[in-house]
Amino acid sequence: MIPYQNINVNICLVGQRELKKKILMFYYHYINNGNGPKKLFISGVHGGEGESSFYFIKNLKKEDFYKGQIYIINFDKSKYISTLKKEFYETKIGKKIIYLIENIKPDFYTEFHCYDINNFENLTSKDRMGSEGVPPLIHIGNFILVSSVSPYIRMKYLKKETVCKTLEFPCFNKINDNFNLNDSIKTYKDFIKMIAISTSRKSFNDKMKNKYPTEYDLAIKYTKEIFGGNFLPF
Repeated sequence: MIPYQNINVNICLVGQRELKKKILMFYYHYINNGNGPKKLFISGVHGGEGESSFYFIKNLKKEDFYKGQIYIINFDKSKYISTLKKEFYETKIGKKIIYLIENIKPDFYTEFHCYDINNFENLTSKDRMGSEGVPPLIHIGNFILVSSVSPYIRMKYLKKETVCKTLEFPCFNKINDNFNLNDSIKTYKDFIKMIAISTSRKSFNDKMKNKYPTEYDLAIKYTKEIFGGNFLPF
């Protein structure tokens, strides 16, 4: 198990804690399912996203996963800095993420994010490559968006063969009463399950192609645009 003391994280702490009237959402869960792929799940990456993503993180259980080593972490609320900016990886949380990746060397790396649903059109716009230097996020249904992870860590710190996913869910505090929350939660959980039970990159690819064939082709297209023709999707 990774020595988290080196990044000043208390590995004994699980759940919520309150300090000076501020709710902190640090959560850590390590699952040992024997030999198999290493999977790292990160949420609460920036801003207050952990308050929404914690709902999904806390419900992941040992029996949800295939064999392997699973690391699940939700960070405390922090200043919002986009992961598309190099500056983010100079912050305390950014450095912790790099530390975790370098020491765990995950076969699957997944970031849970949430977004303001009013930004849906901007996040899925084909103009995003020109405005932000990355492809649009892919809509898989019910306002759930997926993509690879920031090029800053994808190219430098993660193995080429690692399955890398960013999963975006509408932030709970940004939706109204007319939003179909249950359908979105189901779509998000189903995608998480697809990662959880995948035994390898090929296993995940096959599941993705079978359930989301159009979105799979888009992912390949966007990967070539940003990482080059020889880079693996996701």
